[in-house]
Amino acid sequence: MSDLHLALLGPVRMWRDGTEVPLGSPQQRAVLAVLLLHEGRVVPGEELVDALWGDVPPKGAWGTLRTYVSRLRQVFAGSAVVIKTAGTGYAAQTPPGSVDAVVFKTLVTRARDQAAAGDPGAGATTLTQALALWTGEGLDGAPGEYLTQQRARLQAARLAATEHRFALLLDAGTDAAGQEDVTAELTLLVRQHPYLEQLRELLMRALYRQGRQADALAVYHAGEALLRDELGIDPGPALRAVHQRILVSDPGLLGTNGTPGPPPGPGPLPGQPGPAPTLLPARLPRFTGRDTELARIADAFAEPADGRTTTVGVHGLDGLGRSALVVEAAHRAGDRFPGGRVYADLAQVSGDLAEVLGAWLGAYGVPAAEVPGSATARGVRLREAAGSRRVLAVLDGVEDTATLGLLTGVLPPGSVVLFVARRRHPEPVSTTWVPVGPLPAGDGLRLLAHVAGRDRLAAEPAAATRLVSLACGWPLSLRLIGGRLNTHPHWSAAATADQLAHELAHPAETVHDDCLLAEAPILRAYTRLRPTQARALVRTARLDGETFGIHQAADALGTTCEDAWSVLDSLVELGLLTETSPSGLPQGTTYRMAGVVRAFARRRPDDDGPAARPVRRDRAALYAAS
Repeated sequence: MSDLHLALLGPVRMWRDGTEVPLGSPQQRAVLAVLLLHEGRVVPGEELVDALWGDVPPKGAWGTLRTYVSRLRQVFAGSAVVIKTAGTGYAAQTPPGSVDAVVFKTLVTRARDQAAAGDPGAGATTLTQALALWTGEGLDGAPGEYLTQQRARLQAARLAATEHRFALLLDAGTDAAGQEDVTAELTLLVRQHPYLEQLRELLMRALYRQGRQADALAVYHAGEALLRDELGIDPGPALRAVHQRILVSDPGLLGTNGTPGPPPGPGPLPGQPGPAPTLLPARLPRFTGRDTELARIADAFAEPADGRTTTVGVHGLDGLGRSALVVEAAHRAGDRFPGGRVYADLAQVSGDLAEVLGAWLGAYGVPAAEVPGSATARGVRLREAAGSRRVLAVLDGVEDTATLGLLTGVLPPGSVVLFVARRRHPEPVSTTWVPVGPLPAGDGLRLLAHVAGRDRLAAEPAAATRLVSLACGWPLSLRLIGGRLNTHPHWSAAATADQLAHELAHPAETVHDDCLLAEAPILRAYTRLRPTQARALVRTARLDGETFGIHQAADALGTTCEDAWSVLDSLVELGLLTETSPSGLPQGTTYRMAGVVRAFARRRPDDDGPAARPVRRDRAALYAAS
């Protein structure tokens, strides 16, 4: 059997026995890319047509698709790659290890397992091998909106692997020369991606472990100034937490190879409780509103009579202040949790609960040498360190609530797990869910006044109220509007509102940077949508008026009211739409789409071609990552 290599992590290419084999036209390569990305699963013909041509396929699209598949079969003749027909769809079966994107995913999973098993050095080596597979941006030259979204997904996975590799290198400990290399590479990455707080955190940790505490703090302050001056926002909870730990010379930030720093003191004996830590990010300055949500969380903190561990989930679209809310709630909890209050952002550790538990054990005074290797053993040790005292565990960035199972099983009776997720999950079944939506008008006005100044808004109360309405109560949008007013002190609030209304009503190809920043959470949500959801968002965005009914939506989607309600309900769940249904029936549902969501969706027409998008998409991706 010939040696075969199929590449997706760069240009879509193929080699057989060391010789590159032509794959045909860009659209033919796009068909192959879609099939390979599905890893042997059947791709319905409708999805392939949609991936190639979008909502307006040309006449004869199905015949053209069959021609592409036939030609690809000729290319793979005599090899181990087989393209099978299943109904109107197709599936590509490939030999193990032949598709670089699949190999990359396998190596990333292996590295995560190695790190969880207590071998960060092996995990870092495996991630180095995985990242070496990349030869470009991913799916280079493959046309179509679907593959554009897949390219963004692959690039996000590449960046996550890069960040995880550096985290593991720091955890493994290196000699002086290795530390210098890590610091130099991270310094370059932070310059290339100045808005990515995760990279800035890693650089701060690397500098601190070299004994360069002042330089680490300087990196934080540079990032803080950049975020406030350019984006009008404060650093996130995770970055603020690292800054706080450096300020107190937290030994948990040190490496395992004798890096200079304060020596750990004697830890609690196994079975004996340790000190009750408060390991929380700093509160957001001038936290505004959310009284209802805070009250619901506070009520859920009540100690249950049966002693079970309570789970409280805060969900909503990115950019609405979920993280700031849980941090504020945790600080307000005060002495309700005598066993301590601890925090972690799972997005910063690729969902690795073992790493989180290790950091928490350090906060309880357990020396690094006594921290077990596995997540389960660390959980048991945490229970011993906390004793019988109630603990509040705060988790940000929860993508899979299955990770909560271990935590709820080891925390002391009556403890609480407060976590942040993008949407509600079916598990744990007893979770109290607290949705985070736009701010009410009064709170939105107070937030805007905090940023732009009370006196300035008091001089134009009607215009200030209009600005809050145009922002639809989104905290990020309000901060950006306030930042725009500060940047242009000679502008009136009324003129700013007029300009903003024009930008929202007439989405243009050239987009103001503030608009891209406001749309970054929407872009992150959009890239996760299924094709039917994305199509529904784009088509309903074209309807006139701020609200639309289910019958209008069904007409726009060319489907029944029942089917339209099903797909729109999923967009409501993700925070991209809001709904009212006085009758309680789907047929009486009315939907509202925020102006910033509408403007974003309206810039995605059916004939959106690749030639018009690279510059805009690259900028949008930068802001989405920030």
